[in-house]
Parts: sequence; structure tokens; C-alpha cells
Amino acid sequence: MHVVAVILGVVLVLAVLADLVNTLVTTQTARGRWWLTNRVYTFAWRVIRRIAVGLGEGPARERLLATFAPVSVLALLVVWVVQQVVGFGLIWWGVGGVDGAANLLDSIYYSGVVYFTLGFGELVPTEIVPRLGALMEAFAGVLTTALVIGYLPALYAAYSERERKLMTLDDGSEGRITPTNLLLARSPDADLEDILPFFAAWEDWVAGVIETHSTFPMLVLFRSKDPGQHWITALGLVTDAALQCQLIRGAENRAPYWMVRRAIRLFDQLTEDVDLGEYHARFEEIYSGDNTLFRQLYDDLAAHGYDLIPFHEAEGAIRSLRRRYDAALEYLIDELLAPRGFWGHAVGHRVDARRQQGF
Repeated sequence: MHVVAVILGVVLVLAVLADLVNTLVTTQTARGRWWLTNRVYTFAWRVIRRIAVGLGEGPARERLLATFAPVSVLALLVVWVVQQVVGFGLIWWGVGGVDGAANLLDSIYYSGVVYFTLGFGELVPTEIVPRLGALMEAFAGVLTTALVIGYLPALYAAYSERERKLMTLDDGSEGRITPTNLLLARSPDADLEDILPFFAAWEDWVAGVIETHSTFPMLVLFRSKDPGQHWITALGLVTDAALQCQLIRGAENRAPYWMVRRAIRLFDQLTEDVDLGEYHARFEEIYSGDNTLFRQLYDDLAAHGYDLIPFHEAEGAIRSLRRRYDAALEYLIDELLAPRGFWGHAVGHRVDARRQQGF
């Protein structure tokens, strides 16, 4: 018996089974850096992102990034299967008792035949341990297949639910949607009550994303069908609109405020292990400059007819709240190579990424 081979095989098999349960079964996925799923996605995303950056902005990059997430799910399945087959192969090579398996490659081949329940019959277990082990390996193969088959519909249902909500983002224009224009379009008569249901619905959407993206972490990398749209920039757009709504008298502690709080929690979850120091420093420099843009925003809302809180109170309150998520938002846009801005549906499918302006 090759003890080392058996031990290594057991470790490989148990590692895969633990990762399967952690990824496909448990409702609270562990995020340790050494989990197999985490290592596969970390490595694969670094490679694909580097290639995408090299391609420059344009359709080729979008096609590559849109393809990566769905293909990565299949690649993860391949990694799980290969590691199990090799692990069981090491066990059978170390234990022995398989008639016709003369070396390690024969044992791995026998493992694959058992795992996929092919049953060719040229390699046969002749002792009790490999016989029982064959049943266990066949069960592992069936279990893996069943879990993946059950996982994919839930994964794509969560993706569809997330993307369907993005179709409601519209300010009536055909260009880049801004938080201010979205706010004005949703309340043409400057009536606060008109926009409260909108933000209540988006708070519910954010809560759903928090739940599904912790259960299905790979959803973070799934992109929208239109190149001018992305769920991260949509989140930033609506959060900024809800933040601007805090300038309006009577909006305190109502739907827009709670939507911002849910969004902050999501941003914190998505950047839990990330050093955002560089991004915080960047925004400190921006905030220390003049307030021309904020003044323009304030004047636009006032001109529309909103009853606003005093300017000297508004600026500090809004900046204080936005500092809780601005660095995380900017990091996610950079890391995911998301389009800067959220573009109207009429042109979203054909917008030239090179013409997109800053968020």
C-alpha cells in the first residue's frame, strides 16, 4: 500500500466535497482564500481581466467579459470532477486490489470509469475495500452532477431577477442616465410622494442582491446583455439618486434613506477583504476642492421645484453619507471593468465604450 498516495487522494477528494457543499449547498458560503472555488475564480479572473485590459475598451472586451462568467461555472465543474477522479485514482493505486490496474495511470482511468458509471469491465475490483470504494466514488459522481444540475437554474434565476430590474432604469432620454435626471424624471411635478415607491422597490432589489450574491458569489462577474449597462453602475446610479433625495425636505428616514443604507451594506459586503485606502485618498482630494458641481446639483433640484434643506446643511450631510460607499463603488467599477455610467436602453446596445464619460 502506498500510504502517501492514499493520504493525498483522501485530501483531494475531501477538499472537493467540502468545496461542493460550501458552494452549492450551504446558505452561508465561507469565503476563506484557500477554498477551491475561490482559488479558481481568483486565478481565472486575474488572467481574463489582464487580457481584457490589453484589448482596450470596445466590443471585443465586452464579449470576452460577458463570456467569462458563464464559462467559468463550467470550468469550475471540470476542476471539481478532475480533482475527484485523480484523488480517487490515487486512493485505488495506493490501496490496490483492482485487477488490471498496473500503474497510477491505470488507477486514474479506473477511477474515471467508476466516477462516470461507465462500467467497461476491463478493470475490476477484486477486494472488499476497492469494491466498497467504487460504490462511494460512483455516489460522489452522481451527487456532484445532481448538485450542479440543481444549482444552475437557481443561479440563472437570480441573474434574471437582478437584470430584470435594470430595465426599469429610464429617465426618458437616449443617453447616459444621471442620478439627477433620474430623480427629476420620476417626479415631474416635484412631488416627493411620487418617488418614494421607486426607492422602496430598489431597496428590495438591493436586499435581494445581498442575499443572492452571498449565496452565488460568481454572480458578481455576470454582466448585463447591453455593453452600456452594468449592475454595479446601476447600483451606483440609484444610490446616488437616493442620496440626492436626502436634500429634499421630508425625505429624512424614508424610502430613499433606507435604500442608501441597504446599498452601503452591499458595497461593504462586496469589498470586505479589499484595501480601499487608495480610493479613499482620491476622494479626499476631490472633496477638498471647490463645490461647483454640488452647487449646480442643488440649483437644478431647486429649479425643478423641490423644497430643499439649506445649502450649508446639505453639502456636509450628503458628503458624509456618500463617503461611506464612494471608494467601494469606484473600486468595483475599476475591478469589474464596468462601463462608466449607465446608458439608456435605446442606445445601450450600440454605445461606443470609448465615448463613455466618467461616472
